[in-house]
Amino acid sequence: MRTHELTPRERQILKVIIHDYITSGEPVGSRSIARRHLGHLSPATIRNVMADLEEVGYLSQPHASAGRIPTDSGYRFYVDSLMQRPRLSRVEESRIEQGIRPSLGQAEELVQGVSRILSDLSRYASVVLAPKFAQNTWRRINFVHLNRERILVVLMADSGLVQQKVIAIDEVIEQPELDRISNYLNSVLGGVTLHEVRNRIIARMAEERDEFNRLMQRALELSNKTLEGEEEHVYIGGAANIAHRPEFADINTMKHIFAAFEEKSRLVKMLDQCLTHEGLRVIIGRESEIREMRELSLIASPYKSGDHVVGVLGIVGPKRIAYDRMVALVDCTARLVSKLLSEADV
Repeated sequence: MRTHELTPRERQILKVIIHDYITSGEPVGSRSIARRHLGHLSPATIRNVMADLEEVGYLSQPHASAGRIPTDSGYRFYVDSLMQRPRLSRVEESRIEQGIRPSLGQAEELVQGVSRILSDLSRYASVVLAPKFAQNTWRRINFVHLNRERILVVLMADSGLVQQKVIAIDEVIEQPELDRISNYLNSVLGGVTLHEVRNRIIARMAEERDEFNRLMQRALELSNKTLEGEEEHVYIGGAANIAHRPEFADINTMKHIFAAFEEKSRLVKMLDQCLTHEGLRVIIGRESEIREMRELSLIASPYKSGDHVVGVLGIVGPKRIAYDRMVALVDCTARLVSKLLSEADV
């Protein structure tokens, strides 16, 4: 097998094959390429180039008499080296912003709004990893006494997003004491994460007088309970869109895909990797750690509040997804969500 450095002609023919296959879902033959795209080349010349592309692993032939289809490696080369990134129209950008803006406020409403607009515009499935307590920077925290064993935590992020969580407590803390703890924590909050708040409290406890230490100790305990056991919420929208694609007509294939969507912990693990990945990420077929998703591609990008990455959004579709347009859609949506969250932070 020779090296993967392609000649200009090989690059051109690979790009044509991928575009045609994404559009039609049918293997692409040399005569079709010559007739529709490259009339200056003979079918025999194109067949020779296709054989070379198959040799380096970028194309495969489903059966002897068929044309060629892209492999996962072929799609990867296309995304990394051949694909041009178009910009969405202003009309589309405006539609995304209008779909998201009313959802600002409650974190759950935001991710549902983003999930809905992505699946509507892409006609594929959307995935959105909700903002996490640990990664948000906070403006205000309140504790509400529910009963002897439970407290409601209400957090307002610098972005204006509100998140809630019920925590269990080991001893009764009445509302006046909870208000004192809230007031103390709010004096420490302001553009920092709960992890940073916890570290500040520990540092201050070594300096402050004894009677103040009890308040800080309780504040530390409640902060820890707010962070511990945090559930990671991933929202999936438009999963039925995938079922309409011809490559997923097989019932068993669809069962495996929907089983992967149901097993959200593995999906969260894959999206978590995008939290630490700079910029947009494309995971194609067998690059996925989830076996049931190896006939799919994921296009995902982190979104931010200010300088802090707080979540991930993306699109899941067949490997013959329109990568250029879907990359533009995901990138634009992530930028708009980040912009709206950061504007609310001002």
